[in-house]
Amino acid sequence: MRSQMRLSVAAMAMLAAASLSACGGLLGRGGDSGSYDIGTNRTTYNRGNVGEATIRNTSDKTLEYNLCQRRLERQVDRSWITAFEWPTADSACTTEARSLARGQSVNVFFDIPTGVPAGTYRVVFIGLLGEDGRAISGDRAATPSFEVR
Repeated sequence: MRSQMRLSVAAMAMLAAASLSACGGLLGRGGDSGSYDIGTNRTTYNRGNVGEATIRNTSDKTLEYNLCQRRLERQVDRSWITAFEWPTADSACTTEARSLARGQSVNVFFDIPTGVPAGTYRVVFIGLLGEDGRAISGDRAATPSFEVR
């Protein structure tokens, strides 16, 4: 009975690990959607810094994107919560989509607001469209996590 129970626990652990790695993990790197590779210029920022993200088209097609609407998310336990959103209340985004050819990249700056608490963050780009023309979501549209002090 104990050996069966140990086997069940081991099998469940292997299944959970396989599931998490297939999805990029709960805490993971983000930014690998099959269509885009997303990175940042640093792994640690101070509040008030400006960061830079690079978004590269890794698909075989020209993709469309709009980088105006995005959000800064903070990790709390194993969940991501919105800490800040762009555009802010006193600004607006255009709905214009831009094209990013296969293999090309685009850089975009983002602010680390002075009022956010220290912790682990990521930026999610809401306006990245996949090969099917639909917005990609969550982990697939996010930078790798970074620290804010």
